[in-house]
Amino acid sequence: MSVRQVASQGWRYAKHGDPAKVLQFEKFRIPFDRRSGDVVVKMIAAPVHRQDKNLVAGHYGPIRPGNFPAVGGVEGVGVVEEVGSNASVGLKEGDLVWINNQRVGTWATHIVTDANNLDVVPARPDVDIEFLSSLSLFHTAHHLTNSFVSLQPGDVVLQTGASSSIAQICQGYLRARGAKLFQTMQQGRTEQAQLKSFYKRRGAFAVVPYKYARTNYMRRLLSDVPPPKLLLNHHCGTYASQLVKLLGDNATVVTYGNTSHKPFQIANSQAIQRGIQYKGFFLPSWIEANSRDARMRIHQQVIESLTISQGHGSFRAQRFKMDGDAPFAFSNAWDAPLSSRKPILRMVGEYGEWRKISNVPAQVELGQALWDDLNQQLWETGGSAENPKSMKYYTPFNDINQTFFDAKQSKEMGHREVFFKRPNMPRNNTSEATS
Repeated sequence: MSVRQVASQGWRYAKHGDPAKVLQFEKFRIPFDRRSGDVVVKMIAAPVHRQDKNLVAGHYGPIRPGNFPAVGGVEGVGVVEEVGSNASVGLKEGDLVWINNQRVGTWATHIVTDANNLDVVPARPDVDIEFLSSLSLFHTAHHLTNSFVSLQPGDVVLQTGASSSIAQICQGYLRARGAKLFQTMQQGRTEQAQLKSFYKRRGAFAVVPYKYARTNYMRRLLSDVPPPKLLLNHHCGTYASQLVKLLGDNATVVTYGNTSHKPFQIANSQAIQRGIQYKGFFLPSWIEANSRDARMRIHQQVIESLTISQGHGSFRAQRFKMDGDAPFAFSNAWDAPLSSRKPILRMVGEYGEWRKISNVPAQVELGQALWDDLNQQLWETGGSAENPKSMKYYTPFNDINQTFFDAKQSKEMGHREVFFKRPNMPRNNTSEATS
């Protein structure tokens, strides 16, 4: 028979609406014509993004599913199981592929899609499958750090949303280029100090709360470095508008998300007098405007960055079983704004084992865990010698409640003048009332 009914199961929705109401875990069959250009893909892993919720609700701009019922998910990685005879792309059974079209659902054990929607990625043992399933994050981080501003060692970059996966990848990319990354992060986490220490080890030069970035202390923090040349805006709202005032003249603002769901207000003086440029980036538009060869070149670069000690460019991920743990993954991605780990759905099966069998003895694993915890504590308490004095003494997590027993040293460092007398800054902070 030329038509095969592919058995699959996954998360589908029959209409747009609240994901908690319209998403259903179902078993279904997909017709596959062996004489067509379609390909059967056995899925291994698929991430859960914030835009997945917008896609299900029907609020994801021009991106719409082809027909209903539609499978959720905008990207993922799988193994080619069968290829149609008229496939336009050279694929073969067993190839590891990434789904590049966000209109193709990926939260299922099997999918049938056109061969043009698949990109072959290397099946390397030194690259985690969770990272390969989220290549859109690495693509976005690569373009943010390479396509808008020619960054040189020592240049300063500002970024909102330090806990997002793209921001975590940018930490490694900018550190490799020698740039200094100042990130803002929302307060309220129980692991605030641990995340701040972790991000700084990964490559962030400083991590501050949003409210701290609106004060004159943020200007004092930036006084030891050149004026920022680039602002990567993922949050929007009033906090991002305040960060624009910290940029140098002729700087660039790149907006690639709106997690606050609030407008990004632009002052006329920033664009006219200071020459600040405002740009945006949307990966699906870039994929449609560029060729497969250009996309594969980016694949090669980001995957090579993953193989350097498995962490040059990466993010914090957490695996969930698709059939039983998916509601927890949805909750972590959509209902937990302070979450700092990307939920990854793993399809249980031949290619998608839930847990790899470990040959390491339990005592060795326990010793490694204790050693990692000790190193983390040493990093948190020891500080870093490459931090400037202003960052050491004026970060909001430590110095507000810091007690200086040496009054002379306190005066020399300017601690008393900064916290008990407003410093004279090059530009006034409009967020504070002035007489």
